[in-house]
Amino acid sequence: MRSHRFLAAFLALSFSVAQYPVFAADSMQSAAAESEAAHVNPIEKPFQLDSLIVSAQTNYQHGRYKDAIQLFEQAQKFPGEKTSYQEAQISLGLAEAYRSSGRYKEAEALFKSAIAQAEESDKGHLNKKYKAGKKRASDLIPAMMSDLSVLYLDQSRFPECEQILNSSIAIALKKVGPKNINLALPYNGMTRLYIKWGKLSDAKEMNDKTMALFTTPASRENWLYAYTAFNLAQILNEKGKYKEAEALYKATLLGIQSLVGFEHEYVAIAQEPLGELYRKEGRFAEARKAFQNVRKIRAATLTKEHPEYGKVLLDLALLARDEGRYVKAQELCQQATKVIERALGKENVEISKCWITQASIARYQGRYSEAEELARKALQLDEKLLTADHPSIAHDEVELANILADERKFDESESLLNKALKISKEKLGADHPDIALTVHSLADVYFAQKNYAKAETMFRDALALAQKTLGSDNVQTINDQRSLCDVLVAQKKYDEAEPLSKSILSADEKLFGKKSPQVAGDLESLATLYRKQNKNDLAEPLLKQSREITAALPGGSAVQSYTSATLSGTSNDKSVSDKWALLIGISNFKDSTINLKYAAKDATDFKNFLVGQENFASDHVKLLTDANATKEEIISKLGDGWLGKHAKENDLVVVYVSSHGSSSQEDVGVNFLVAHDTDKMKLVSTGLPMQWLTKIIQEQVHSKRVVVILDVCHSGSAGDENKKAADDIDDDDDTGAGDSSSKGLLRTAKLDAGGLKVGSGQVILCSSLADQVSWESKNYPNSVFTRRLIESLQCNGKGTTLNQAFNQLKTSVGAEVLSDRGMVQTPDLFNKAWTGGDPVLAVPVGKK
Repeated sequence: MRSHRFLAAFLALSFSVAQYPVFAADSMQSAAAESEAAHVNPIEKPFQLDSLIVSAQTNYQHGRYKDAIQLFEQAQKFPGEKTSYQEAQISLGLAEAYRSSGRYKEAEALFKSAIAQAEESDKGHLNKKYKAGKKRASDLIPAMMSDLSVLYLDQSRFPECEQILNSSIAIALKKVGPKNINLALPYNGMTRLYIKWGKLSDAKEMNDKTMALFTTPASRENWLYAYTAFNLAQILNEKGKYKEAEALYKATLLGIQSLVGFEHEYVAIAQEPLGELYRKEGRFAEARKAFQNVRKIRAATLTKEHPEYGKVLLDLALLARDEGRYVKAQELCQQATKVIERALGKENVEISKCWITQASIARYQGRYSEAEELARKALQLDEKLLTADHPSIAHDEVELANILADERKFDESESLLNKALKISKEKLGADHPDIALTVHSLADVYFAQKNYAKAETMFRDALALAQKTLGSDNVQTINDQRSLCDVLVAQKKYDEAEPLSKSILSADEKLFGKKSPQVAGDLESLATLYRKQNKNDLAEPLLKQSREITAALPGGSAVQSYTSATLSGTSNDKSVSDKWALLIGISNFKDSTINLKYAAKDATDFKNFLVGQENFASDHVKLLTDANATKEEIISKLGDGWLGKHAKENDLVVVYVSSHGSSSQEDVGVNFLVAHDTDKMKLVSTGLPMQWLTKIIQEQVHSKRVVVILDVCHSGSAGDENKKAADDIDDDDDTGAGDSSSKGLLRTAKLDAGGLKVGSGQVILCSSLADQVSWESKNYPNSVFTRRLIESLQCNGKGTTLNQAFNQLKTSVGAEVLSDRGMVQTPDLFNKAWTGGDPVLAVPVGKK
């Protein structure tokens, strides 16, 4: 939800209700009575015109823009003389209907001509104060200018928007004086401009000026005060002050409800950003409740054909995507597209937003070809409809670039991100908060390519922007420091990384307390940095402090006595004859109550990494996701159906699994891998025993060098028989799914790698220890383990060994989960009788 919708709503109120409804309603009433009495007397033309205008306005307010345009155009051609006020009304209404339909060029031309005509036809009253009951064309000029400012805001034409708002304010000052609360309308328009422009200091200054208009308790019982409070909540939200923003959103919502009741569109306008705030924080149950209410209000007040109804369907689609309910997300997105197409046509900027949303849903499932096609389609449409330097085009470019980066198409991704960054800096200003998202994406691309110098520059830019706009004690600022520290460590710039690491520790102590999980992660990171500099005397006390904190945290007890396996080389190592990989990732199960979020994407990303970075031939890598990963298909591809048939003794084999790992009944004492078609109530007969997985690899895969990677986890509610099917949740029903605020994948209890039957040529890497939780990231659409594994396998270039990667992996996974989740996650490396050297996944065929 954008707060300029509040501005548009107030403007609609100002010109469609405040200016003429009493006159129009009285006219229609008397005309109807006269008609009933005489049955033959035609309605007088002035009343006919007023009736036509009212009808056009009604259609506009209900989102029937095409009908509204047709009626306003009829009013334009209405025979006979019109007053200058009626001319202004018609032009204003038609221009606003054009704007709402996305016909920006026609709308802009009509707004400008209407303003000029009103100024010319009502010169005598242009600078005179407004008088109630008088119908002067010049009185509509501020509304025309403010509506034109909304058009400029829609198109991100910020200087022109500022100029026209200043003109509107100047006229309004003459019409109503400097202390009239009606000045809050253009003032709030200016505040909204500065928010979208990224000028948060200017926005706050204008908001303070607006608040000063409301000097009495009575003046605060007003729509305009609610709008002013709403804009302050938006400012707080943009600054990352989510608690304060939430409190003010709720207060604004209560104020609006007290003015108009609980089922007015203004309630929906105020509640939508609150739902978005909840979604952003991972508070999905609260977000769903907010969006459901918005949906119900719009269905009742605007009808299900209104484009704003389509937009709340997109809100719900994004929520379903974030919850991993991809089938429902796709369904909602398709519904939204149909609604918006019917209301606005097929070639409209709102349609491109639908396609971008669909692209993100496909991306989150690892369906990159589909995602890329949709994102390119959206970009092409926006390029056709908008100017080449429009921020919406930059947004499309960033979304497409992120998809390409997942596909490891880094050159095109980098090019698009640089284009987007240039547009954003020119149109939004160098200090706009949204620029940080593009900078981060570009830094990640450079980091993935090991172009650390450029990545460092980007992370420094992001940090400087965060410090300037959000302050030093903001969580985002601290995360930016952490990213910069990581890239400095990757370059072995330890002297620069050390003070930064200490600064992070100090900031987290201030924000979260000295015994917090975040501080435990910082202590371990700083200790690791000291160890890299051979400062073990400084590292040990920090590690002791960290262990004392983590011991009391969920998952912390297992770490206290944990020691990982090591792999040592032997002189008998033979060269690698060939390399094979089988990757299994299941997000969408036949039983949708146990669906996961990023498992299929994780497997797809790891497959792309092996082919693009680790020298695996594409035809030597097999990917099974979702419906293709049935129990029968997994068994087949592990055995004679593929891997067992091709892999030879001196080959290197990688088996990667991302799915549920669930324990069966205690009397069986076996852990199970959940396939696509596994029945959670019949694990013994339909699941894949974990112990069997390693056994079949030992017996049927003839290689003596097999690396098994298990990002195996289960949803905390997967075993709940009463859980509603994820894709059957009615997103218009308050009794939907439970809260998924953790966004986490929960590792099954007691899935102990040490209990698996590991063969002499096998090493197993697990995402966490028994009784710990394996988490998905808050910051990117992957599990923390898989994303950090990909990074760690490159920590020493192409020669990175599994041990080297594991040592970095433990630290990076542990630190991120402590910081973001306040819990302990410790990856586990296990083997019983590994006979080869420390494996290097990137080893070329024919090399040791």
